[in-house]
Amino acid sequence: MRITTLGTSHGSHTMTRNNTSTLLETDGVGYLVDCGEPASGSYLRAGKDFGDLRALFVTHLHADHVGGLAQLTNMFKQGRGEDQTVTYCLPAEGIEPIHAYLQTLYMDPELRPITLELSGVEEGPCYEDERLRVTALPSGHLEGLGASYAERGLPNRGQAFSYVMELEGKRIAFSGDQPRDFRYLDRVVAEPLDLLVMEMTHIRPEEVLPWLADKPVAKLLLIHIWDPWHDAGEDVLREMCFEHLPFPFTIARDGTEIELL
Repeated sequence: MRITTLGTSHGSHTMTRNNTSTLLETDGVGYLVDCGEPASGSYLRAGKDFGDLRALFVTHLHADHVGGLAQLTNMFKQGRGEDQTVTYCLPAEGIEPIHAYLQTLYMDPELRPITLELSGVEEGPCYEDERLRVTALPSGHLEGLGASYAERGLPNRGQAFSYVMELEGKRIAFSGDQPRDFRYLDRVVAEPLDLLVMEMTHIRPEEVLPWLADKPVAKLLLIHIWDPWHDAGEDVLREMCFEHLPFPFTIARDGTEIELL
């Protein structure tokens, strides 16, 4: 099983990092978690085949996590055609707007060269195929915005998720964006994980790393990296990880690949 971090920045691109997108590959099949731009360009330049993609899981509907969705959809013209089905697992609040968006761009799912399915995510099991089982847990990232939108009579529900994936006998969790107090992250690490893919923007390393030290995590992959930990600051973050973590870790950059055996 290979994991490739196509983009590892936060809400803004930087000179060294693009918006968040992570690829998981197993047995010739690919799954994306988030598609911040330019996910499809990074995917192509990494030498990946669009015909291998099976599903996309969006943690929440901020532009840095979903901004590359339209071009990703367009690039399936390089896929396998009618033999390929791709499922977009999106927060349920986004299904109708995303469908309308694709129609506006002349990419109605029914007219694509592949079969494209839009699946609304709520808390609980949200996807299963012969290789992979995925459970969505609320991450709490958009609670405040959701309440604000509700007060204004807008339809946004503030949905944001972590994803726990089970495949090849292993458990991998993608934290999504988290509140600083870890009250939702606690559910993500409640059961043993072979790998935790955790954001490092909304939570602070000096707070979360000591908290994480006694959790049942075998390996940590840090993505969605905040500005202070880019470039020279990466050495500071690495020292904090060495200080507090009893298990291996990787601070991802765009294009980092790790094997999970």
